[in-house]
Amino acid sequence: MSKSQKKSEQKSPAKEHNVNEYLKYSGMAFQMAAIILVFTLIGQRLDAYFEMEKPLFTAVLALFSVLAALYLTLKDIIFKKE
Repeated sequence: MSKSQKKSEQKSPAKEHNVNEYLKYSGMAFQMAAIILVFTLIGQRLDAYFEMEKPLFTAVLALFSVLAALYLTLKDIIFKKE
């Protein structure tokens, strides 16, 4: 084996770890966006259904979704599943 092959084999676990971390945090971002989008759309539908003058359901559910998404993200970051 040449020296370059040995070096690439030694760096492989570190690169794999970096890729896994990147995928983990990318997944969290998509999860946050999906939660916020779904709850905001539900709020809009409820406002339309009840013919609300002001978008109360949209505002409340959007705020709730942001807090829920932040909670889930911070929980995943603080309590790492190893």
